Amino acid sequence: MKATKIIMMAALALMTAACSNDDNDIQTPAEQPAKAVGIPFTATISMGESASTRALAEDNVNNKIVATWATGEKVALIYMVGSTPTKTDAEVTKQADGTATISATLASGATNGSDVTIIYPSTAADGTTGNVKANLLAAQDGTLATIAANYDVRKGTGKLSISAGGATVNNGTAGTPVSLAAQNAIFKFTIQDLSAADKDASKFFVSDDEGNVITIVTPGSATDELYVALPVMTAGTYWFNATIGEKPYIAKATTAADTEVGKYYQTTVKMATIGDVILSNGTFAVKGTDTEQAVIANIGYLPLYFDRFIAIALTDVGKIVWSNVATYVNEYATAHAITICGTTYNTNAIGDNCYDKTKGASYVTTTAPTGLVKGWRVPSDTDWRYVFYGISSITSSSGTRTRTSLPIDAPVDYSDGPTTPHEPSAYRTAINTACNNGELQGEYYWSSSEYQLNNELQDVYGFSDNNSYKGFNSYAKSYMYGARVRTVFAY
Repeated sequence: MKATKIIMMAALALMTAACSNDDNDIQTPAEQPAKAVGIPFTATISMGESASTRALAEDNVNNKIVATWATGEKVALIYMVGSTPTKTDAEVTKQADGTATISATLASGATNGSDVTIIYPSTAADGTTGNVKANLLAAQDGTLATIAANYDVRKGTGKLSISAGGATVNNGTAGTPVSLAAQNAIFKFTIQDLSAADKDASKFFVSDDEGNVITIVTPGSATDELYVALPVMTAGTYWFNATIGEKPYIAKATTAADTEVGKYYQTTVKMATIGDVILSNGTFAVKGTDTEQAVIANIGYLPLYFDRFIAIALTDVGKIVWSNVATYVNEYATAHAITICGTTYNTNAIGDNCYDKTKGASYVTTTAPTGLVKGWRVPSDTDWRYVFYGISSITSSSGTRTRTSLPIDAPVDYSDGPTTPHEPSAYRTAINTACNNGELQGEYYWSSSEYQLNNELQDVYGFSDNNSYKGFNSYAKSYMYGARVRTVFAY
């Protein structure tokens, strides 16, 4: 009774409103287009040998990753509607036999018999290209759970079959499920220093020998164990960079054969830092190791100067007039050859050339080289600055800089480093401490930077607080008494 009264009152109000204003008369609704009806879709998919994915757990006994389905997750179906690639998400239902049923509603107009790409998880799919998203692995957090959710990517292709009962997909033969193949491998990296002590990294980079960064791992909190999804790594050399306690670390590894997708790899990465040494065979070691050739002075990427690191020789070449510097450095390089990635660096990398030029009393480099020159060379003013910048961080001498690293993830130029002398004797102490000797003298040392406004002048750096040999200065190339030479190795 009460409900009837409410309805009558509502109707009366509507009629009153209509009578009060003819402009508000209720009109006959316009004809609406019929809603397109999608195509019901269901199919069974499998993961080949691994049978499943998504939830990943480490089986340390059998040295593998155990993968299982999770009901409710999504796979992407990418198919053609006319000439347009179309992406539809299908929901996963886990089956007891290790397969999964996927169900969705395809867009009306899907082409019967056309190719369908299935990508798992759906978030990894690029609906425009029908492939896995480019740069999907560029940023990771180092956890197995995140790999399971985002990076343990599987992909398969099949044929769309549409009938009166709906649509399904098969591998080309009716009733046979599409098998999805893994696209990446999973790595567990345990990070240590060269003395085999575990180290917690707050950032970790993997890159190839050409300098292309494959992935950047940023864990939620610093850790010594990182799980990383990586694509096929072809046989060759790979580099690892890490930030550990705000200090830069570096390592390299060589794989003799291509890695395989769907596999689980475990490896310990022993990483070097500023103050460690490089050996003649191109490996890093702690000080005191046989065949050590130079001390790592800085780690990072400085365009045109070094891609990976710069190291300083353990001893002087000698005191030399400028006209003989190239010859003597060549002899030093031959006697202290270093082989990295199959290339032996045993000659003076720049010969009689200057590495860069400077302008004015500030000794700021204004003309850089045209490309990186790897190997032994006389340090330029910029090289010297970054040697000071890095090596001074390993000594507590008064007046030295405390900043320890270059950002490996963003190009920088020399202006990010020290630009003025900073107690030259403290730099000398820091270098001698790093080299474990007292060979660097409180005298002027040649730089490979030429004075831009007068090419008869060559820069020098003095390692004394005495004004006679203090900081940056210039010598005439014809100066008969010459200056000392300490080489650097850039890579």
